[in-house]
Amino acid sequence: MDGTGSATVTVTIQVNRFTPRPERPNRHFDSPFRKAASPFGSTRKHPRGRQWRQEYTLRAHPHDTVLDCLLTIKRTLDPTLAFRYSCAHGMCGSDAAAVNGTPTLLCTAKVCDYAKQGRPGDGFRRTAAADNPASGTRSLARLDSGNADASRDAAASATPAADMPDLGVIELAPLPGFPVQRDLIADIDPMLEQIKRLQPYLQADGVLATTHEGKVDVLEYLQKPEQLAKYELLSNCIACGLCEGSCPVFAGGEAFIGPAALVVASRFINDSRDDAARQRLDAIDTVDGIAACQSVRACSRPCPRGIDVGEEMWQLTTAVRER
Repeated sequence: MDGTGSATVTVTIQVNRFTPRPERPNRHFDSPFRKAASPFGSTRKHPRGRQWRQEYTLRAHPHDTVLDCLLTIKRTLDPTLAFRYSCAHGMCGSDAAAVNGTPTLLCTAKVCDYAKQGRPGDGFRRTAAADNPASGTRSLARLDSGNADASRDAAASATPAADMPDLGVIELAPLPGFPVQRDLIADIDPMLEQIKRLQPYLQADGVLATTHEGKVDVLEYLQKPEQLAKYELLSNCIACGLCEGSCPVFAGGEAFIGPAALVVASRFINDSRDDAARQRLDAIDTVDGIAACQSVRACSRPCPRGIDVGEEMWQLTTAVRER
């Protein structure tokens, strides 16, 4: 962790964990007594499995990120904890989760901003950073008999001292609105499929411009600065899903294509080089498209790339009505 110039404190990470039930073959699929499947398919939003909440207490610096804390837990306390990340710099969007109930990127959420005073309620399993005879907990980092020295050093580096100030508690859960695969890992494939459905690529007329000499005009798609400004910010969308996890319509399970897909559509609708703007507007003018947006604008608050998603939804609504 990068905590230069800040005092070491203790922080408690509370994780809503989930382990899916192993799939087993149905040996009685030909039984005349088995329950008939619903013609509408499965209505379960989450796969079956075991759910519980677990608490980890460890050392940290106030300006460490929540992802730093999870990596410490993964390496020294509990290797079974599952979460997803890639760049760790807020550029890929793969580590989106709910921090204290707010959809956030784990790599940009600082401990000092999200730790809150309070103690865990019933139902939390406590995993301390060192053996604690009083509570009966043991450090998982010290169970590796094959590498006792490394485990002892790792546990010591995360062991909270008795006189360390307690910064508070941070609650973590998977990103709302998506099926959970394991612990903090949400299945974002539904969002990616919705984006793909709106054809997120430039569609020109296919006619190559030529010069007077009959050669291909390489300057065919030149744009003015004001034309670029209309969609440049929208092209920064990283499809993290924070806007969808914040949307009460999408996260609530209603039929809605979602703000992430609509932002991608708006990016090409506003591109002067694209010739399929009308077809794109027709594609989102459906009951589960822009018409399902309730203009709550909750999607604007968490965007890590600075996109005013709520304003884009309103602009799309206006464009669909006026086309």
